[in-house]
Amino acid sequence: MSAPLTVGGLEAAAREATGLGDFGPDTGWREGFERLVAAVEAMGPNDQLRHLATHNIVGQLSTRLRFVEDDRLHPEIAQQDIGDPLIVIGLPRTGTTISYDLLCLDPEARAPREWEWYIPWPAPEEATFDSDPRIAQVTAMYDNWLEHAPQLLDIQRFDCTQPGECNHGMQYHFASTNFAAELGVPDFAQWLRGSDAPGLYASHKRLLQNFQWKGPKGRWTLKSPQHLFYLPALLKAYPGAMLVWTHRDPALTFSSLSSFIAGFLAAFGGDKDKAAIGQDVVETWTAAMNRGLAARSDPAIESRIIDLAHKDVVADPKGAIQRIYDKFGLTFSDEHKARIDRFLIENPAAKRMGKHKHSPEEYGIDVAQVRTRMADYYDRFGHLLGRPETGANA
Repeated sequence: MSAPLTVGGLEAAAREATGLGDFGPDTGWREGFERLVAAVEAMGPNDQLRHLATHNIVGQLSTRLRFVEDDRLHPEIAQQDIGDPLIVIGLPRTGTTISYDLLCLDPEARAPREWEWYIPWPAPEEATFDSDPRIAQVTAMYDNWLEHAPQLLDIQRFDCTQPGECNHGMQYHFASTNFAAELGVPDFAQWLRGSDAPGLYASHKRLLQNFQWKGPKGRWTLKSPQHLFYLPALLKAYPGAMLVWTHRDPALTFSSLSSFIAGFLAAFGGDKDKAAIGQDVVETWTAAMNRGLAARSDPAIESRIIDLAHKDVVADPKGAIQRIYDKFGLTFSDEHKARIDRFLIENPAAKRMGKHKHSPEEYGIDVAQVRTRMADYYDRFGHLLGRPETGANA
């Protein structure tokens, strides 16, 4: 049996791996780190899960050490202006990915690729951006996941050269919903639901500065449902941010997300039952939705958001993008429109339509109870959700 994870042991392993010792003056990430270590061990993990957690955490600590060293050697990195990012913030499985993909087709857009989020150091370089060896590394990681859980291909794309989500980057602050999806860790998930994750956007901005330092430039275009938890902090870090909130009936999308997480846990050796997965999904994303709605009572936050129905994005993709650009005073170029036309013809997501089978009942999700707990949301945005259905396939 492998040795239990400890805070000191993981830090020592990261120092040994990098030859560096300074984690820097920022300590906002430490509570999440310590909570995660405790949550892994509280599960009594098998060797596979403990090995995976060790590998991931040491990698994230090593990245923090390397960023501190880069800041010492190259102070210009952290002095860069990130500008006003365009950010998709809707709940998971509400059309966030298709909306994000369409926005990223803008020639003026710069989106972090999945391989950048997963292996952010060293700083990517524009000349080798499409041939970076990390692409092969992350592709191999995806292939391993899919070997153990091939059903994931019916749910989500697995191409690390595509735009990636901010919650991957939030792992470096030890404040990401990815940990629950990949490792289980219910104690960590419970803590994260109630935490403000102080300092998260300092870490987030530092990652973007790293990506644009030597890499491609453009208007940052980002996505993560997890931003719903922290809208005041997000807009404090990026006051001019342009937020796109996608909408679809949460009670039905929760089973889609539960199915996705069940696939990940199968790939990573987790053994949570479906009802437990469903409960965690409901608790996490009900909390996110309610915190996001509460933040919108601030007119400064409300003014930075456009609401977009999933059904409208599907029915009229270019019309949806036009609405977003009109809201924020952006130019919807002819080249962007042409790229969208090509994307809609070639997009492999169309081949997944109807393959992903799931239902709320399968994951112990009480649709009526969810709608009661999120009554404020349904009252305000019910008109965007379309006719309620009895099942879910998406």
